[in-house]
Amino acid sequence: MTWLGDGERDAILDAALGVLERVGMKFAGSRALPLLAQAGARVDAGTGVVRFPAELVERALEACPRDVLMAGARPENDVLLDGTRSFFNVSGCAAKTLDRHSGAIRPSTLADLREGTAVLDATPQLDVMWTFVTAGDVPLERRELVEQYVYLTGTEKPVVLVDCPTQIAATRRVFEVVSGDLQRFRARPRVSLLCAVRAPLEVNGGLLDVTTEFARLGAPIWVYSMPISGATGPVTLAGTVTQMWAEILGTLTAIQTVAPGAGIVACCGPGILDMRTTTISLGCLENSVMGAACVEIGHHLGLPVHNSGLSTDGKSIGMQAGYEKGLKVLAAAATGADLISGGFGFLDSSSTFSLPLVPIDAEIAAMATAMVRGFEVSPDTLMADAFERVGIAGNFLSERETRRRVRQGEHFVPRVASRLAIDQWLTNGRPEIEVANALVDEVLAARAASTPYLSDDQRGELAVVCGLTAAETEAWAR
Repeated sequence: MTWLGDGERDAILDAALGVLERVGMKFAGSRALPLLAQAGARVDAGTGVVRFPAELVERALEACPRDVLMAGARPENDVLLDGTRSFFNVSGCAAKTLDRHSGAIRPSTLADLREGTAVLDATPQLDVMWTFVTAGDVPLERRELVEQYVYLTGTEKPVVLVDCPTQIAATRRVFEVVSGDLQRFRARPRVSLLCAVRAPLEVNGGLLDVTTEFARLGAPIWVYSMPISGATGPVTLAGTVTQMWAEILGTLTAIQTVAPGAGIVACCGPGILDMRTTTISLGCLENSVMGAACVEIGHHLGLPVHNSGLSTDGKSIGMQAGYEKGLKVLAAAATGADLISGGFGFLDSSSTFSLPLVPIDAEIAAMATAMVRGFEVSPDTLMADAFERVGIAGNFLSERETRRRVRQGEHFVPRVASRLAIDQWLTNGRPEIEVANALVDEVLAARAASTPYLSDDQRGELAVVCGLTAAETEAWAR
């Protein structure tokens, strides 16, 4: 599916390059400023504003690899962004959780993080683990490294640190422990970092420096632009998309200037300001339309692109969440986004996490993926010979090919949704939320009986780096 004509796409890119050349971006205090000046940018050292000639941006784009590897604990968990398919990731750092037992919204806890990691790790439709909730009950001075320990011992999937690390030496050591050494980390980067733009047109200089430091170690960088149309971005969709690409290209150029060849993911998560409520909306249709346009622009430039296609403004696991997520994720998948988030288990513009929503979102994502994939048309699938065997007024139920292909997945089979007739459902069925909670319980029971992913030595060393006590590591291993 395409959303932009070539002329529209080029007009947006030309406008974005013009913004970078005339207005620039601010990276106040960053160590990248003198390097950008040497590379040909016009740098105001006092304000930290950098104005980029188009040639510098084009050189930076040429240095970006189109294929970006985010390694799992094992090769079967790898995510290779090579343009052949869409992958899904959870959203990031929710401070609130919709409690699945009480139904109350409360601050997120370490228990939410641990249970959520287990459920998301066991969800086959979820490919990449972001640091998705904040363990608000862990003291702030310990929280960052404790969370890293939980994520990296609780999932085999690639991990993205959404919040910028502040304990740089310890995080570097974490990378070494989970990979074996930094050379092996570079070959198979287990952890990526997110570099978020402060709209409009600014990146914190310290954040940029930390990002580029880990990019030089081989960590892929997710450059995230999230303007609010009508507030921190222009009210027009074309203007907001222009701003996103100015911010992505400017940040990308700064990173490539310091860490040439770094793997970059262009992340587009725009919202709008709802003028009636003065709140940000990420479940809006405009989010999907702008995100789809960004996928086309990014692919034209040779970049993998992330789209927040599962986002909703819904506050509960109800109709609004269902139709917003379903419509939006189908648009993202149909456009060929490399990564789609918004995300699994998230409500309220990605600010609140809900554990039973994870299997529901997984079903939505699986349906969208199957719809976009389509179906095979070949002599085997046309089944002309079967018509001759079955004849007029017969049935295909007893055909061997029917049994074989159903078992191979010819038809999508839901886990949460019910296809029972109404009288059967009234007797034996359950509401979707009950089914989802039961699936969560199954996963948590299986995780309690499973073997830890990392070796005892790795977990022990990681615990020391992350400042965990022996009692904590022993309790969490159960």
